[in-house]
Amino acid sequence: MKPFEGDMSLRLASLALAAGLWFVIVGKQTAERGVSAPVELRNVPRDLELTGDPVNSVDVRVRASPGLINSLEAGKLLATIDLAGAAEGERIVQLTPDMMQVPFGFRVVKITPSLLTLNLERTERKQVPVRPRLIGRPATGFEIVGVASDPTEARVAGPRSRVREIESAFTEPVSVEGAKATLSESVGVGLEDPLLRLEGGGRVRVTVGVREIEETRTFEGLELETRGAPARTTPGRVSIVVSGPVSQVRGLVAADLQAYVAIPAAGAPPARLAVSVEIASGYPGVSVVEARPAEVAVRVSEKGPRP
Repeated sequence: MKPFEGDMSLRLASLALAAGLWFVIVGKQTAERGVSAPVELRNVPRDLELTGDPVNSVDVRVRASPGLINSLEAGKLLATIDLAGAAEGERIVQLTPDMMQVPFGFRVVKITPSLLTLNLERTERKQVPVRPRLIGRPATGFEIVGVASDPTEARVAGPRSRVREIESAFTEPVSVEGAKATLSESVGVGLEDPLLRLEGGGRVRVTVGVREIEETRTFEGLELETRGAPARTTPGRVSIVVSGPVSQVRGLVAADLQAYVAIPAAGAPPARLAVSVEIASGYPGVSVVEARPAEVAVRVSEKGPRP
């Protein structure tokens, strides 16, 4: 046996002993670290909704070797809760280490909070009216005469108790600032309750009717004409009330209005006839509100109508 062979055996034994001691020492050294882990709900029944204030994440303390603990990246931990077969009502879930997804080499030592209360409700749906929102004012001399949405209703879905409380949906604001004519705009629809959602589309078309402010005006003592046969009326003059856009009504003069009664061409006329009114062309927005009186006494006379 050569002299250096004994030294080599001794050297190898010493190296093996040192390596063993190193692994023992390192293996006994551990470190802990606290991280936030998201909570994931799995297999939630299709007809159930989560209500209340759900816990979206929990604090987890994990343990590993000092070198490994520093390699832990955010998002590598996940708390999972299986709700397969869950029923409507309150459910208390205890989070345990086996419900945590952690990287290899890490051990969960604490979860805070470890008890979670989940409230589950049946899903319900209903139709609610859409309430358009307007901002601004039309131009001076103009007014809003109607607001409508198409469609007029929205389909809402969510937890039963929340769906039963909601009364309407609302739209994005529609500006009517300075408007002088009817306007139409496609806008989004919203809900006040964040636990509710819209089904079947979240947009509607809002139409706002805008027109010139209307005015009523009375023309007194207009001569009453008879048509169809000479006749006399009592009274011989009437008052006519008209209504329409300010610019048109104020442009009218008495000569633009013709009040008359129509005498039947055959047979004896009735004792009283309704007063009719013609408005000259050029005033399409003006209409007759009433004639005063609305009927007059009529007497057919070969001498013609009373002067």
